Amino acid sequence: MNINEIARLAGVSRATVSRYLNNGYVSSEKKEVIRKVIQETGYQPSSQAQTLRTKKTSLIGVILPKINSDTISREVAGISDILTRRGYQLILANTNNDVEEELKYLSLFKERQVDGVVFIATMFTRKHKQMLKDYKVPIVLLGQHLDGYPCIYQDDYKAAFMVTEKLAKKGKKFAYIGVTDKDEAVGARRKKGFMDALHKGKLEILPEKMKTGSFTMDSGYEMAKELFEE
Repeated sequence: MNINEIARLAGVSRATVSRYLNNGYVSSEKKEVIRKVIQETGYQPSSQAQTLRTKKTSLIGVILPKINSDTISREVAGISDILTRRGYQLILANTNNDVEEELKYLSLFKERQVDGVVFIATMFTRKHKQMLKDYKVPIVLLGQHLDGYPCIYQDDYKAAFMVTEKLAKKGKKFAYIGVTDKDEAVGARRKKGFMDALHKGKLEILPEKMKTGSFTMDSGYEMAKELFEE
């Protein structure tokens, strides 16, 4: 079954069927006839042919740092809901916080010509910035800010400041577990918010009470264990 046979069965031209399949203008009467023929025959348009004709794949690549994160899973669910409504399909790429994996998938999606990329970023290296500079595929950065690109992110500095300020009303002795300052949002901004809130409350923290771990539950556990043992 092909587009010519659909046109013959519907009693319309091939061009009319093509407009129908590509959401072009077709009269209500002809649209209903074509719909019934497609439904009765079970015809499925060739996705490859549509891609060649429209230059669109209806695919969106989503690069994420770790799939077992509750926050990330909720973000992906939201992305999926919207894209599904718009007729797009999702390709997930889980990098496990590996910078080289992120670069690999950024390159892969660029070559495979997806219609867009959502990059849930952890940190930006010089290689990231160089690759993004030459990126031709529409891309949105989620969770980090980078000048010159569409970004969706929260105020990590203010969040850390407000949490610390609230805790400072309850006690005076503090410790901190964070990640590397190379991560601008979760690392550097949250740490600065924490330190500024302590400074505002005229509180101090000993250097040995500041622990730097990685983006894993196990790392957080080990850092907390060290603090309690010390």
